[in-house]
Amino acid sequence: MLPVERHRFITEILSQRGRILVQEVAQLCRISLETARRDLAMLERRGILQRSHGGAVFAQHAAPEKAVVPSQIEQGESFRDRSNQSPDSKTRIAKHALQLINPGDCLLLDSSSSSWFLARQLPDIQLVVLTNSVHIIQTLAVKANVRVIGLGGEYSAKYEDFVGVLAEQMLKEFVINKLFFSCHGISHEGGIRESNEHHARLKQQMLLSSEHKILLADASKFGRRSFARICHYREIDTLITDHLEDEEFRQELAWSNVNVIEVAPLPLQKKTKNSRNGPFAAANN
Repeated sequence: MLPVERHRFITEILSQRGRILVQEVAQLCRISLETARRDLAMLERRGILQRSHGGAVFAQHAAPEKAVVPSQIEQGESFRDRSNQSPDSKTRIAKHALQLINPGDCLLLDSSSSSWFLARQLPDIQLVVLTNSVHIIQTLAVKANVRVIGLGGEYSAKYEDFVGVLAEQMLKEFVINKLFFSCHGISHEGGIRESNEHHARLKQQMLLSSEHKILLADASKFGRRSFARICHYREIDTLITDHLEDEEFRQELAWSNVNVIEVAPLPLQKKTKNSRNGPFAAANN
């Protein structure tokens, strides 16, 4: 971990806990005690903290650096808005993704609405699920056989999830069988991208921590321009989508050894006059 990353990490912990021990800094950042003390001394000179015996406390007059406050540079649509987009496609994708899950798996679900649709479909079997999504935690809490581990960090009211260095650091402690995640946009020119750098960086760590990477992406994601790069599409193993019409891109994925699964549409259902799409539609009335 680079010094600037360590300083951001220490600042985040202090802003949430109010205090930290030198030994904790050394263990979490995998550095020597002497290096940990130097980091705390530097942050004290910048007014971020006040050193005390064996550690440091957060300086009440100081605010965390702007670089660690996701809400100030959040881009993209809220979780609620995304959950009301293409619900039929996301349901079909989620149901097909279930075929890749076995009892005893350790799963990682990102905070995308696509992963939330998958969480709603998960059977009550022996699973360990890690996630940074508040909605996924709430959805799985009622399943007695599913062990849920929440990734902490900086809370985003807009996205209703946790991001930041704390969440990234937690992921390094686990061996994860399968990652299910989504993105804001995907193309053969720009790769897989997200609407802001905080989610992109967290998903990069998710990819590093997982053995099998499965991207859930409905047709609206293809060709969409997005701000921050997550990865090249050759870094994933499987793409599950409802429709991929770009044959050139399909060939690119095949050359990159990406298994593309295109799910069939559900039979058309007659809608009532007052029906509305989306799981949050009733709440918006």
